[in-house]
Amino acid sequence: MINKNFITSLITKTNTNLLSTSILLLRCSVGIILFTVGSGKIFGWFGGLGMETTVKLFVTKQGFSPLLAYMSSYTEFIGGFLLIIGLLTRPAAFAVMINMIVAGIVSLPRGLITGAAYPFSLMISALIIQLAGPMRFSLDSLLFRVSK
Repeated sequence: MINKNFITSLITKTNTNLLSTSILLLRCSVGIILFTVGSGKIFGWFGGLGMETTVKLFVTKQGFSPLLAYMSSYTEFIGGFLLIIGLLTRPAAFAVMINMIVAGIVSLPRGLITGAAYPFSLMISALIIQLAGPMRFSLDSLLFRVSK
């Protein structure tokens, strides 16, 4: 017979040994998405439009200045890369979070499902990364480890 406490423990207990792995998976997922999208906006990689077309779309369709188009694109590209490798994780997550707040506000008139859900999900993920920090599997942990 299975112990009731064992079942309850499996369902409700936090496995602290897997928290670093969980944050690594979240960082890499968000980072890969942002790196891919940002590199498409900047370089035209992965089927992206490239910087010139991206700037035109930001200016004509969304009413942003060219400077904001560059800032947004490079935040996704550089922020995504930094999240993947876990370097300057909290500042990168903060920049990504702000960028996704703006993207969510801009896309909200199209509706939650058809526009704002995607940047909102990335914003919440960036907030979680920012709150948790880079954890064990990161360059931040390797480079800035405090000796005891």
